[in-house]
Amino acid sequence: MTDKIQTSSKFMTELSALVDKANILFADKLRHNFNDGLQKEQYIRYLQMQYHLTNGVQETFLALASHAESRVYKKLRPFLINFAYEEEMHYKLAEKDLKNLDAQPGEMPFLVEVWWAYQKQAIIKKPMERLGATAVLENVGNYAAPIIKELMGGASFINKKNTTFTQVHMHEALPHGDQILDALDAESFSEKHQKQLLDGAQKATWLYASCIYDWIITGSLPNLN
Repeated sequence: MTDKIQTSSKFMTELSALVDKANILFADKLRHNFNDGLQKEQYIRYLQMQYHLTNGVQETFLALASHAESRVYKKLRPFLINFAYEEEMHYKLAEKDLKNLDAQPGEMPFLVEVWWAYQKQAIIKKPMERLGATAVLENVGNYAAPIIKELMGGASFINKKNTTFTQVHMHEALPHGDQILDALDAESFSEKHQKQLLDGAQKATWLYASCIYDWIITGSLPNLN
């Protein structure tokens, strides 16, 4: 690979700054948009989104592990395979929580369709964008964790039987956020792939931490007027 190799520490500083930015944006969104507390229909939309976001999620990680451009990253490939199979069945947790709320996964929300359309084309032409996006998705609740716990604690419909997905993804027992950042820090990515990783983090911040959660909060697509 002829692309210039930059120092890992400089790149990781840039990536960590983007992850921090996503965390701040997400925490502010939760802090300022639930004045009446968490509503049942909002929580159901959250679980429906997570069901469709995680159903089949392993396919993109396995595709990235087998991609020609990941061949040079010897530590990354086995991590991706293990990560894929750890994530594979998480959609069943969201499905179970929905069932215990007398709700169904329903059709894939449009913004999740947009997410998958982006990810499936990126994995072919710009494969490392998938991992940049993952760095955001797996860490974006870090700063918001106390807010999430407070919102859920104040909702009368919340109980242990309908929060299995959230309990796992708070990352107290399964620290996927730390794991993905450690895996990226362990490799020396080419300049081309560093750009893809940073671009993926920025796009995920806009689409996931902003647009998708606006839909969860309001139940409608962003107003373009």
